[in-house]
Amino acid sequence: MTELPSATPRKVGFLGAGYILHAHAKAVAAIPGLALHAVCDLSLSRARDAASRFGIAKACSSVEELIALGCDAVHVLLPPNAHAGAALRLIEAGVDVLTEKPMALSSWECEAMLSAQQARGVRLGVAHNYLFMQAHERLRAAVRQGVLGPIENVTVDWHGDLPQARHGPFDQWMLRSPGNLMLELGAHVASFALDLLGAVDDVQATPGRPLDLPNGGMTYRRWSVSGTAGRAWFSLNLFATPGEPLRRVTVRGLAGIATLDFLRDTLTFEKVRASNPAFEGLGHALRASGQLLSQGLAGTGGALAGVLRKLPAADPYKASIWNCVRAFYTAGEIDDRISPAFGAQVIALCEMAIQAGLGTRSETAVQPTPGGAPAPATHGSNGDRRALVVGGTGFIGKRLVHELLEAGYRVRVLSRNAASASAELTDPRIEILQGWHGDPAVARKCVTGANVVFHLAKAAGERWEDYVANDVEPTKVLAEAALERGVDRFVYTGTIDSYDSADPRTTIGSDTPLDPRIVSRNLYARSKAACEALLLDLRARRGLPLVILRPGIVIGPGMAPAHWGVGMFHSTCRVELWGDGEHPLPFVLVDDVARALRLAGEAGGVEGRAFVVTDDPLLSARDYVQAVGARLGAVMDVRATPLWTHFVRDAGKQAVKHLIRHPNRRAVNYHDWCCRAHRSTYDNAVTKEVLGWQPAGTRERLLAAGVQGSVEWYLR
Repeated sequence: MTELPSATPRKVGFLGAGYILHAHAKAVAAIPGLALHAVCDLSLSRARDAASRFGIAKACSSVEELIALGCDAVHVLLPPNAHAGAALRLIEAGVDVLTEKPMALSSWECEAMLSAQQARGVRLGVAHNYLFMQAHERLRAAVRQGVLGPIENVTVDWHGDLPQARHGPFDQWMLRSPGNLMLELGAHVASFALDLLGAVDDVQATPGRPLDLPNGGMTYRRWSVSGTAGRAWFSLNLFATPGEPLRRVTVRGLAGIATLDFLRDTLTFEKVRASNPAFEGLGHALRASGQLLSQGLAGTGGALAGVLRKLPAADPYKASIWNCVRAFYTAGEIDDRISPAFGAQVIALCEMAIQAGLGTRSETAVQPTPGGAPAPATHGSNGDRRALVVGGTGFIGKRLVHELLEAGYRVRVLSRNAASASAELTDPRIEILQGWHGDPAVARKCVTGANVVFHLAKAAGERWEDYVANDVEPTKVLAEAALERGVDRFVYTGTIDSYDSADPRTTIGSDTPLDPRIVSRNLYARSKAACEALLLDLRARRGLPLVILRPGIVIGPGMAPAHWGVGMFHSTCRVELWGDGEHPLPFVLVDDVARALRLAGEAGGVEGRAFVVTDDPLLSARDYVQAVGARLGAVMDVRATPLWTHFVRDAGKQAVKHLIRHPNRRAVNYHDWCCRAHRSTYDNAVTKEVLGWQPAGTRERLLAAGVQGSVEWYLR
């Protein structure tokens, strides 16, 4: 493979610092002759964090700045509605552009991009990443070489859950209009059909599984699209609904059938060969198993070799992105699969499907309900009390906001994305401020006038430094602002994960100290404990009016039934338990947690105390999974898994990371895995007595509101 000629390294920029940046940056870093030059994001802090993480030289917050930094090529990694505008600005500046799919939102936008690219003479590509998987490479070669004979039909299936439709953010582009899902995910299935068949002639489409969103919008989670391409017929099935994931392309020709599993990157060929039908089943099974076994061994070997050689990607999807990026920087004619002409074909097919299914080609944006006005006074007993909720769009946070409103509070929510928060929290009484609690100016502004601050925000990351920067330090900033502004109560939400719950002989209550070996525990538990420690220090030194709540395994509507507090769920119906799953677990309903938080903000004489927020020991992991299966009407694949098995797997994974000096490597601790099982008994007596709190209290209520409510919400 020959890269584009250049006397000096070509400067590559990235527009957008979202999750896909990781794969693109790693791919560029592995290609000779390219330099990671700049990253741009509307959030400069996010851009700087990405630059530090991936070794990118510069960070900025506008396209103009990115152009001024002298990039030779830019990867556009923005939401789809921003692709065309950003690409056109870059093309006009003489910059090569590789944009993520979909190319644009309409054929006319694609035509504008093509015209601009031809006028400026720059390189333009569209990343259809799945088309560069190894198994698809073999499939398209077989089709082009006539191995399957003339193609009769192609069926592409994309079945899988769409968490965004349940959890939000509901203002994101994919959910703004009923046809947007066809452009976002449908571009994947359309690209397979077009790559294998060429241009299509006609299209029929039927949308289904409508879902009303909290912001008043609606989306279709099922699209069945069919049509012809010459003499061949194609079917595209897009199901963004709960259930086992299915990613498959089936090609039927006159001379054979090929099945591509692009979830696992495998390809099988089949033909009827036995003269005696009695033996055809056995022959087919042996041939298919042989093909899959050889590919599975090759894939695993390739992944291990990639890790040892420090290649940019080991899993099939990221490897496909790497191959796609390499194709863009290869000299000569651009690969058909990433050409702008092909990208425009994909958009045209999606447009035809939307037109056929909905009778419209235009996007109708759903305007979120504004949430910027202060809440009016209510008739409740807390009408003069003002509450700030940080983390108000989370699972527990949303329930707390409604709990406070029902109790008559005036509620303010701090969110890093005010538009998204407004789409999720549509009650006009909620005041929504945009910003981050780690910014001192924002923290001071949002706590001003608040009587009680509820801190439910949490961070995620792969290194301890991530949690310090995004959880521990921001918590200190918020608490100091609360002290400065004189709030009456600061309620912090910790976790029972910070306890030493490995010993079945011990009982954990509200006065039980956290795990003395917390520094060796998982990063989330350690971070929550570190936040508690600094808040307690501020309580001791400066009188912070602190109350800490430590919720258990929280269940109910808004949380998928595949809860990792119960076990390692590989899918909704397949789980490896933490141990044998026989002992009672510390479940608690989300509404009960919200009520406990409110009570913690109101109770007198509780400053400086911590409270366990768990229900009585009513359900085991097996009870929970059995109830989920009964409500789903499904046979659950439940496996008792010794904790040492989980530990050994983790140890093997980390051993490889240590071998290659991976930046996210960490120590493995068997004690931490034992604590996942929560084998200790949890005692909520102090919480009930001091806060006047009453949880569900019965097995029947916990099952009805927790399990049944969760499953019904999940399947809606």
